[in-house]
Amino acid sequence: MNVIFRTVNNTSYRTPVSAPRKRASQPSATVKGDYDTVNIQRSRAVQDDDEAFARMLARKAAGQLSGNSATPERLQELGRKVADGSYQPDAQMIAGRMLGLV
Repeated sequence: MNVIFRTVNNTSYRTPVSAPRKRASQPSATVKGDYDTVNIQRSRAVQDDDEAFARMLARKAAGQLSGNSATPERLQELGRKVADGSYQPDAQMIAGRMLGLV
């Protein structure tokens, strides 16, 4: 590309620029274009670490749930208490479980 600077007068704020030359046309099947490409990929080691971490979390969560499984009798009892209005949830225990303290 040629850039030519010419001053027409001293008050001009624009500098004339020559138009770029057009390239000879080529078949579109072989031309990809004049664009830069960026490929961002995580390394396989990072992917393996992420997958191993996810599996470890899943095992830990499953282990915590298996010890506290609700029996059908316990669910019926809680349903009855909720229905008659006698169920009083423990706010401290709920907050502790949400924060992972209990």
